[in-house]
Amino acid sequence: MKFFIVLLAVTSMVFANELSDCKCHVGYEAKKEESGAVKCYGIYIKAILPCNLPRRPRCVCSSTVTGIIHDDTGTWCGEFSKGREIRRWACENKEDWKEYSQNHLK
Repeated sequence: MKFFIVLLAVTSMVFANELSDCKCHVGYEAKKEESGAVKCYGIYIKAILPCNLPRRPRCVCSSTVTGIIHDDTGTWCGEFSKGREIRRWACENKEDWKEYSQNHLK
């Protein structure tokens, strides 16, 4: 019986350590899969992300911006009128994006 209690305690400590090593974005929680892998599962949306995924910087834009564009070419400041894109330009916090891409997009 003592062996079973010790085994249970050790197993729960190992499980807690794996989950505590997993940092998730807001709106996600760490869960252990049947395979033993720990991933971030969306709380309100059906999405799965890897643990410790770095956060992208916010796109800082001038006052003329009416929307932020996220597409396959990147993140952009955008100006829209009547639902149509008038123009787009790079986020104005270029140093933050440069640091992010150098450190995380290799």
